Amino acid sequence: MNWKASITACVSCLFLMVPNNIFSCADVEDAYSSFTSFFNRYAAETPNYAPFYFADLQFLRDDSERPATAEAVVKEWCAFTGDRVTQKEAHAFVMQFDRKDLSALYYHIEEGKPLTLPDSVKNNGMTRFFLEHKDLEALGYLMYAKQVEPYVTREYNSWDATPRDSIKMNGLLKNGVQLFKAAKTPLFQLKYGYQVVRLAHYNHQYTDAIRYYDELVSKNPTTGVLQSLSLGLKAGALYQLGRRPEAAYIFSQIFNATDIKKIANFNSFAWAVPDEARFRKTYLSLCKNSKEKAGMLALYSLNNDAPDIAVLSEIHQLNPGMEIMPALVVREINKVEMAFLQPFGMSNAAVQQKGIRATLGSFSPKETEELEAFVKTLEDIAGDRKYREHALYPIGAAYISCMLKDYKNANRLLAAAKKIKRSPQLEDQWMLTSLLVSINENARLDAAAEQKVLSSLQWLWKKAEQEKQQAETGLEQYQWRNFFKNVMVDVIAARYAAQGQTNRMVLAYGAADKALWVYPDAINYVRDSFSIPQAEALYGFLTGEKFTPFESFLLKINTLNRKGVADYIGTAYLREYNYDKAIGWLGKEERTLIEKDPFKELLYDQEERLPGDGVTTTKLAYAKTMKSLLAQPGDAQALYKLGLGYYNITYYGYAWELATFYRSGADGYVVPPQATAFEKDYYGCYRAKDCFEKALKMATDPELKAKCLFMMAKCSQKELRKPQYGDFNYNYDLYDQKLKAYYREFKKNPLFVQYQKEYADTRFYKETLTRCSYLKDFVNKN
Repeated sequence: MNWKASITACVSCLFLMVPNNIFSCADVEDAYSSFTSFFNRYAAETPNYAPFYFADLQFLRDDSERPATAEAVVKEWCAFTGDRVTQKEAHAFVMQFDRKDLSALYYHIEEGKPLTLPDSVKNNGMTRFFLEHKDLEALGYLMYAKQVEPYVTREYNSWDATPRDSIKMNGLLKNGVQLFKAAKTPLFQLKYGYQVVRLAHYNHQYTDAIRYYDELVSKNPTTGVLQSLSLGLKAGALYQLGRRPEAAYIFSQIFNATDIKKIANFNSFAWAVPDEARFRKTYLSLCKNSKEKAGMLALYSLNNDAPDIAVLSEIHQLNPGMEIMPALVVREINKVEMAFLQPFGMSNAAVQQKGIRATLGSFSPKETEELEAFVKTLEDIAGDRKYREHALYPIGAAYISCMLKDYKNANRLLAAAKKIKRSPQLEDQWMLTSLLVSINENARLDAAAEQKVLSSLQWLWKKAEQEKQQAETGLEQYQWRNFFKNVMVDVIAARYAAQGQTNRMVLAYGAADKALWVYPDAINYVRDSFSIPQAEALYGFLTGEKFTPFESFLLKINTLNRKGVADYIGTAYLREYNYDKAIGWLGKEERTLIEKDPFKELLYDQEERLPGDGVTTTKLAYAKTMKSLLAQPGDAQALYKLGLGYYNITYYGYAWELATFYRSGADGYVVPPQATAFEKDYYGCYRAKDCFEKALKMATDPELKAKCLFMMAKCSQKELRKPQYGDFNYNYDLYDQKLKAYYREFKKNPLFVQYQKEYADTRFYKETLTRCSYLKDFVNKN
């Protein structure tokens, strides 16, 4: 089946966003996954398979073996002593103590030599065990293993291969074969056999490694960690000899037989199998029975990031009750989510631009058939009592049915799951799935539907809050906060957008912000997408006195508030130079100080606050001052100050924060296509220039005239369009040529000619000559 990378089919039955939606680029809070999900990847409660839970941004969610190989080996040594020593003591003795200390202990027991040991060794419980039991065979093996270890290990993340002395390794190998023959018990025959196979493998004697495994290890009846480690070494040798199908077969058997080195065995299997599906039959043919075939198919499923629903059914038929099945099912559901759920926050326009199918909430007939088959497979698995996590399967089937908009079947399956004993994780997933069904099965998200889902939504918020208050450590740190965000943004906000209820839509965004900050947040959405009438209607809603319980809940957990909306409306009126309405709106709520002087005279453009600038203002104070200045059309000084007020809120101005909420460092010196009236002034400084020109005509003081003309020259520089790289089809040479011509023209500002000719004798001119680089370049003909 040809699965799309992303298909426009959200859990919401209608996924429409308003045209100016800017939720098109959200931060990825989960470092492992970027897709929208509503199914807990930890719901299966199979911790030994946790590294293989689905992650689209990394190959594995975790690279820590559980249990660690050393931990498993130490545990066996504890058992060897009859559990008379602690794991901490055994670990120190087996893994850390020097060979010379073990040698001193050995010869003290064998020959009665004086025992000279560090206190850490002398006081270790395992030392006492050997002194009491005098087991020289075990102690001799540990001494040999410590000789071998430097040649068969490497530092973690080492870029360079561990230096290996082939001659010394061969000597140790021969010694190991002799010790194997002298061993008195199968246990130590296994241990020496493992070390011999290990030495041969790491000395690149791969044929010998296979032979030694077959002769020294394969028929040993002793169970333990070293059996699987030895077999893994044989499989690695087969891989190195180009016998990949045999290697893959063995790695799959080890993976399914033990938790030891599970990640290493999976990675080795993945390296051994080719990507092409046509080879799968060849590899599966090596399996001796249905159980082995199911085990290999499980690894194929883990190694595939694309949905492969059919393989779950095949595994179920071959070997019902497999331990790995819960992990495979959850992983498959997450893969389906990545393939089918529209990327969160992507507007319909963005979907069309990316070429993604834009028929909302629909699947092709083949895709529908595949998902329906998934539901049937999950129901079949649910009917077999051999599986663990029995409630997982009807809950998963209900979720996929919800995606298919088959809400009747989803409710039936949820009812069936409710009768089954559920773990806390599955109970939470049942609640989340039930919430999604409840939201989507209503044609409209009206007051009745809101009341119906309120308690479930409150539950989800509580889960998100509890997670937020916990220490942010561990793989699951964003799980429920993400679920709450996804429900609010991708389901509820989408429904409100489709219903034309923008106030509720943006409140849903604000609730998502409260759980897990996303960019841009709700207030930025209002600033970028709401017209003034829309924002005024939103403010009117926020200042209402009577709210439904659902509305009260949203308002209680929201980042969006009256102050932010009123500030946006007042700022929007500032952009329209409508100071009466700006004053009215900016006076409604508490005002934020802006630590800059919006009328400051600067000879060079400065966006950051200057050291020593002690002036603060507010948008309200600025609006009132601008209004009073406009009331003095015949006063040259007032007109000059008015021009400063206009200039300082442009892209280049000192107090740009008065009229905009964000300033990019990559814009400027070009007016964007289809710019609004404010954007033309913001990038082109036309209004400010016009004001300075009027002030120049009215002024009588040469110093003031010089200031006006100098500021006109600064404004006119912004009218000269700077070439853009894209103008020349990204031809750098042509772009560079045009850019150099632009800078030459930039410095030839015609107003500088008048400025130099008429005001060279003013104090202001002399000051600008020393501090304005462009003027200095012009005067010096650079």
